[in-house]
Amino acid sequence: MFNHIMVALDRSTYSHRTLPTAIEMAKKFGSDLFVLHVSEHDRGRAAVYSLESPAEATRLVGDAVEEARDAGVKASGEVRDAAAQHTAQTIVDVATAKGVDLIVMGSRGLSEVQGFFLGSVTHKVIQTAHVPVLVDRAPVESRAAETAAKRPATV
Repeated sequence: MFNHIMVALDRSTYSHRTLPTAIEMAKKFGSDLFVLHVSEHDRGRAAVYSLESPAEATRLVGDAVEEARDAGVKASGEVRDAAAQHTAQTIVDVATAKGVDLIVMGSRGLSEVQGFFLGSVTHKVIQTAHVPVLVDRAPVESRAAETAAKRPATV
């Protein structure tokens, strides 16, 4: 059913939890797994600057590919560069070019309205992809714990 699965990763904890789901799907269907990380860049007044180092991006993909291979899944990956606000389109374009049958992504668990106003990459991919998108949400308990950890302590 799914011969070529792509998992789109970023540096978020939600994304990190998505890799095991993608590996399980690849094992279940005997699929190969393609790991994609889109490294965003932004344009300043005098130059274009990356929002992360190339080494960080390469390490993220390399570690994910290694984890998939250690689990017995045929895996490869790459880092793509995209202008800020074009990440979702880059994910969809790569999926099309690679002949992907399923895109696996993480989600912060935002409501439809929050996703619309915040411009969630996952939300945009769901709206524009021509293949199924599996959204792996963090469990409610862990989302609540992460939200609580970000709040300032009250005395």
